[in-house]
Amino acid sequence: MTEETHPTPDVKALLQKAFEQDRRDAVRLEENKTAVFDRLAGSRIARIRVEFDGGGDSGQIESIEAETAQGEDADFPAEVVSLRFDDRSDGERRFIDYSLREAVEVLTYDCLGREHSGWENNDGAYGTFVFDVPARTIRLEMNERVTDSLFSEHLF
Repeated sequence: MTEETHPTPDVKALLQKAFEQDRRDAVRLEENKTAVFDRLAGSRIARIRVEFDGGGDSGQIESIEAETAQGEDADFPAEVVSLRFDDRSDGERRFIDYSLREAVEVLTYDCLGREHSGWENNDGAYGTFVFDVPARTIRLEMNERVTDSLFSEHLF
């Protein structure tokens, strides 16, 4: 009878690999953010509000609205933005072209997944992203839904 062996995973190597992937994702996110804001800088758009909602293992962007500095509705310019996409299977850097509005949506999902992975699961979450074009910032206002249960037991 042969003895079974169970290989022990190299936890240090796995953590290092995860750390390196996280660093690459952060760099990619910053590059894509810069690409989107560079395209928005020449437009009339001062702010973009992106509403999202999810629960029960599914979630989506509900709306994307752009406005001028005066608070008037603004249309997205017909511009193309190349966003970086890294194929994790071979490590190659690739770029995909999106309309400016689509690029905002992709960037929103990237930010949401990075900070609140699984936001759409169970009771889910909802919130708003605010893109401030002059400041070149993206603010996330997030609400997570929670089911609560209180238990008490008494013996008299």
